[in-house]
Amino acid sequence: MPLAFFSQIKILTFGSVESTNSLAMKRLKNEEAQNGDIIKAGYQSAGKGQAQNTWFSTEGNNLLASIICKNIHLKATELPKLNMLVSLAVNSCVNIFLKNNTTIKWPNDILVNEKKIAGILIETMLQGEYIKNAVIGVGLNVNEEVFPDELPQACSFFTVTNKYYDLDSLLITLVEQLDIQLSKLKNVDFTDVKEEYERLLFGLDTKRYFRIAHKTLEGIIKGINATGQLCVEIDNELKTFNNKEIEFYYSKH
Repeated sequence: MPLAFFSQIKILTFGSVESTNSLAMKRLKNEEAQNGDIIKAGYQSAGKGQAQNTWFSTEGNNLLASIICKNIHLKATELPKLNMLVSLAVNSCVNIFLKNNTTIKWPNDILVNEKKIAGILIETMLQGEYIKNAVIGVGLNVNEEVFPDELPQACSFFTVTNKYYDLDSLLITLVEQLDIQLSKLKNVDFTDVKEEYERLLFGLDTKRYFRIAHKTLEGIIKGINATGQLCVEIDNELKTFNNKEIEFYYSKH
């Protein structure tokens, strides 16, 4: 496929690793990686999610991959733009196969029917005020048939359609969508990316309950700001939140 952002695509497949992101970061530090290298694994013994969370996945059933973006020379302040573009790419990948109305749960979970089907973890290496390298970790629930009781808000391609999917085809589509979206890093304005992202934002302009500082509060998501914070209207006042400062409250109130 013709490439717009990546210089080449090279897939490195492993049976089992602790974490594809950790391995990708190690290869970058050791100067063993190129822009477009992909670390793919059938199983992660210590899969990483947001904020030190772990990522559940049984062996061989899901797409676990980390994509290396090397020498991107992006201002560190533009990390929210990178996050939005990656979210849009993963969302598009899911839609191509499922044809469902997916949404993006801030900051970068992909939902189908309000259940999480994909998670994203972006790790960066800084050089001064710039992001020199980035690793985009994607966990996509594909052929997982059953999730643990503690993950009632998880779903997979299989649980949505009762069909199995080819992981290699999914990876190719994912890389194609990432290549398309990441090519916008330099030539598409933040406001345009933000507008596209907010159109898919889960809970936008809808009254919902949230957990904030151990309290359950009602609020309305109004979008995100220039630094990537979530903007929520609570008691007629617009408040902003960083990741993990606010979470959706799914239980019946």
